[in-house]
Amino acid sequence: MPMTAKPWGALLFWYGQFLSLCRMNRLALEAYRVVTRDNPRHQQAWSSIGFLLADRGEHDAAIAAFERAATLDPKDAASQFNIGFVLQRRGLHEAAIERFNRALEIDARVDRAWYGLGLSLAHLGRYAEAAVKFEEAARLQPMNPYAGYQLASARHKLGEHGKVRTEYRRVKGFDPKVAERIRLEFGVSDKP
Repeated sequence: MPMTAKPWGALLFWYGQFLSLCRMNRLALEAYRVVTRDNPRHQQAWSSIGFLLADRGEHDAAIAAFERAATLDPKDAASQFNIGFVLQRRGLHEAAIERFNRALEIDARVDRAWYGLGLSLAHLGRYAEAAVKFEEAARLQPMNPYAGYQLASARHKLGEHGKVRTEYRRVKGFDPKVAERIRLEFGVSDKP
Protein backbone atom coordinates (compact mmCIF):
# COMPACT_ATOMS: atom_id res chain seq x y z
CA MET A 1 0.00 0.00 0.00
CA PRO A 2 1.58 3.34 -1.03
CA MET A 3 2.25 6.00 1.58
CA THR A 4 -0.35 8.76 1.65
CA ALA A 5 -0.48 12.09 3.43
CA LYS A 6 -4.19 12.91 3.04
CA PRO A 7 -5.33 12.54 6.66
CA TRP A 8 -1.91 13.21 8.15
CA GLY A 9 -0.39 15.79 5.76
CA ALA A 10 0.82 18.29 8.37
CA LEU A 11 2.20 15.55 10.56
CA LEU A 12 4.02 13.94 7.64
CA PHE A 13 5.58 17.29 6.72
CA TRP A 14 6.94 17.71 10.25
CA TYR A 15 8.09 14.08 10.22
CA GLY A 16 10.05 14.99 7.07
CA GLN A 17 11.58 17.93 8.96
CA PHE A 18 12.59 15.57 11.79
CA LEU A 19 14.10 13.08 9.34
CA SER A 20 16.01 15.86 7.64
CA LEU A 21 17.42 17.06 10.98
CA CYS A 22 18.54 13.48 11.64
CA ARG A 23 20.27 13.50 8.21
CA MET A 24 17.94 10.76 7.00
CA ASN A 25 17.54 12.71 3.78
CA ARG A 26 16.33 9.89 1.52
CA LEU A 27 13.39 9.22 3.85
CA ALA A 28 12.75 12.93 4.34
CA LEU A 29 12.63 13.43 0.58
CA GLU A 30 10.14 10.59 0.26
CA ALA A 31 7.95 12.12 2.98
CA TYR A 32 7.98 15.55 1.30
CA ARG A 33 7.15 14.00 -2.07
CA VAL A 34 4.13 12.27 -0.56
CA VAL A 35 3.03 15.59 0.96
CA THR A 36 3.35 17.41 -2.39
CA ARG A 37 1.67 14.58 -4.28
CA ASP A 38 -1.36 14.79 -1.99
CA ASN A 39 -1.18 18.59 -1.64
CA PRO A 40 0.63 20.14 -4.64
CA ARG A 41 0.22 23.61 -3.07
CA HIS A 42 2.35 22.83 0.02
CA GLN A 43 4.99 25.54 -0.49
CA GLN A 44 7.19 24.55 2.46
CA ALA A 45 7.36 20.94 1.28
CA TRP A 46 8.48 22.08 -2.18
CA SER A 47 11.19 24.22 -0.59
CA SER A 48 12.30 21.32 1.59
CA ILE A 49 12.54 19.11 -1.50
CA GLY A 50 14.67 21.79 -3.14
CA PHE A 51 17.10 21.89 -0.19
CA LEU A 52 17.51 18.12 -0.15
CA LEU A 53 18.01 17.89 -3.90
CA ALA A 54 20.55 20.74 -3.85
CA ASP A 55 22.40 18.94 -1.06
CA ARG A 56 22.56 15.85 -3.30
CA GLY A 57 23.92 17.91 -6.19
CA GLU A 58 20.72 17.53 -8.24
CA HIS A 59 20.72 21.21 -9.13
CA ASP A 60 18.19 21.22 -11.97
CA ALA A 61 15.66 19.30 -9.89
CA ALA A 62 16.34 21.57 -6.91
CA ILE A 63 15.73 24.66 -9.03
CA ALA A 64 12.47 23.13 -10.30
CA ALA A 65 11.31 22.52 -6.71
CA PHE A 66 12.23 26.06 -5.64
CA GLU A 67 10.49 27.43 -8.77
CA ARG A 68 7.36 25.54 -7.72
CA ALA A 69 7.61 27.06 -4.24
CA ALA A 70 8.09 30.53 -5.76
CA THR A 71 5.05 30.05 -7.99
CA LEU A 72 2.93 29.13 -4.98
CA ASP A 73 4.04 32.24 -3.08
CA PRO A 74 5.33 34.97 -5.43
CA LYS A 75 6.04 37.25 -2.44
CA ASP A 76 8.44 34.73 -0.85
CA ALA A 77 11.95 36.21 -1.07
CA ALA A 78 13.47 32.98 0.29
CA SER A 79 12.42 30.99 -2.79
CA GLN A 80 14.11 33.51 -5.09
CA PHE A 81 17.22 33.47 -2.88
CA ASN A 82 17.29 29.66 -2.93
CA ILE A 83 17.14 29.58 -6.73
CA GLY A 84 19.96 32.14 -6.84
CA PHE A 85 22.02 30.08 -4.41
CA VAL A 86 21.72 26.92 -6.54
CA LEU A 87 22.51 28.85 -9.72
CA GLN A 88 25.55 30.29 -7.98
CA ARG A 89 26.71 26.80 -6.98
CA ARG A 90 26.46 25.82 -10.65
CA GLY A 91 28.64 28.80 -11.62
CA LEU A 92 25.78 30.62 -13.37
CA HIS A 93 26.55 33.95 -11.75
CA GLU A 94 24.59 36.26 -14.08
CA ALA A 95 21.43 34.17 -13.55
CA ALA A 96 22.14 34.05 -9.80
CA ILE A 97 22.45 37.85 -9.71
CA GLU A 98 19.02 38.14 -11.33
CA ARG A 99 17.45 35.88 -8.67
CA PHE A 100 19.18 37.59 -5.75
CA ASN A 101 17.90 40.92 -7.10
CA ARG A 102 14.37 39.48 -7.31
CA ALA A 103 14.65 38.36 -3.68
CA LEU A 104 15.73 41.88 -2.69
CA GLU A 105 12.87 43.46 -4.66
CA ILE A 106 10.52 41.39 -2.51
CA ASP A 107 12.35 41.99 0.78
CA ALA A 108 15.45 44.20 0.96
CA ARG A 109 16.19 42.88 4.47
CA VAL A 110 17.36 39.45 3.29
CA ASP A 111 21.03 39.70 4.25
CA ARG A 112 21.83 36.37 2.57
CA ALA A 113 20.66 37.77 -0.76
CA TRP A 114 22.97 40.79 -0.40
CA TYR A 115 25.81 38.42 0.48
CA GLY A 116 25.05 36.05 -2.42
CA LEU A 117 24.79 39.01 -4.78
CA GLY A 118 28.19 40.22 -3.60
CA LEU A 119 29.75 36.77 -4.11
CA SER A 120 28.51 36.50 -7.68
CA LEU A 121 29.59 40.04 -8.52
CA ALA A 122 33.04 39.39 -7.03
CA HIS A 123 33.32 36.15 -8.99
CA LEU A 124 32.68 38.17 -12.15
CA GLY A 125 35.39 40.67 -11.15
CA ARG A 126 32.92 43.46 -10.36
CA TYR A 127 34.57 44.28 -7.02
CA ALA A 128 33.24 47.81 -6.53
CA GLU A 129 29.65 46.59 -6.89
CA ALA A 130 30.41 43.55 -4.73
CA ALA A 131 31.80 45.74 -1.93
CA VAL A 132 28.56 47.73 -1.79
CA LYS A 133 26.55 44.50 -1.50
CA PHE A 134 28.82 43.08 1.22
CA GLU A 135 28.53 46.38 3.12
CA GLU A 136 24.75 46.02 3.09
CA ALA A 137 24.96 42.37 4.19
CA ALA A 138 27.25 43.42 7.06
CA ARG A 139 24.93 46.30 7.99
CA LEU A 140 21.94 43.95 8.16
CA GLN A 141 23.86 41.21 9.98
CA PRO A 142 26.73 42.99 11.77
CA MET A 143 28.00 39.82 13.46
CA ASN A 144 28.46 37.94 10.18
CA PRO A 145 32.23 37.52 9.87
CA TYR A 146 31.96 36.12 6.33
CA ALA A 147 30.41 39.32 5.01
CA GLY A 148 33.28 41.16 6.70
CA TYR A 149 35.85 38.86 5.14
CA GLN A 150 34.36 39.20 1.66
CA LEU A 151 34.08 42.97 2.08
CA ALA A 152 37.76 43.12 3.06
CA SER A 153 38.64 40.93 0.06
CA ALA A 154 36.76 43.18 -2.39
CA ARG A 155 38.31 46.30 -0.83
CA HIS A 156 41.77 44.70 -1.09
CA LYS A 157 41.24 43.98 -4.79
CA LEU A 158 40.21 47.61 -5.25
CA GLY A 159 43.40 48.79 -3.51
CA GLU A 160 41.43 50.37 -0.65
CA HIS A 161 43.81 49.27 2.10
CA GLY A 162 42.52 51.72 4.71
CA LYS A 163 39.03 50.29 4.33
CA VAL A 164 40.45 46.74 4.60
CA ARG A 165 42.05 47.75 7.92
CA THR A 166 38.74 49.24 9.11
CA GLU A 167 36.91 46.01 8.29
CA TYR A 168 39.64 43.97 9.97
CA ARG A 169 39.19 45.94 13.20
CA ARG A 170 35.41 45.62 13.05
CA VAL A 171 35.54 41.84 12.58
CA LYS A 172 38.27 41.47 15.21
CA GLY A 173 35.77 42.75 17.78
CA PHE A 174 33.60 39.64 17.47
CA ASP A 175 35.46 36.95 15.47
CA PRO A 176 39.23 36.94 16.05
CA LYS A 177 39.77 33.88 13.80
CA VAL A 178 38.26 35.49 10.71
CA ALA A 179 39.99 38.76 11.58
CA GLU A 180 43.32 36.92 11.69
CA ARG A 181 42.59 35.46 8.27
CA ILE A 182 41.92 38.99 6.96
CA ARG A 183 45.16 40.21 8.55
CA LEU A 184 47.26 37.42 7.06
CA GLU A 185 45.69 37.27 3.59
CA PHE A 186 45.49 40.99 2.96
CA GLY A 187 48.60 42.15 4.85
CA VAL A 188 46.77 44.24 7.43
CA SER A 189 48.88 45.71 10.21
CA ASP A 190 47.60 46.12 13.76
CA LYS A 191 49.50 49.40 13.95
CA PRO A 192 47.56 52.61 13.24
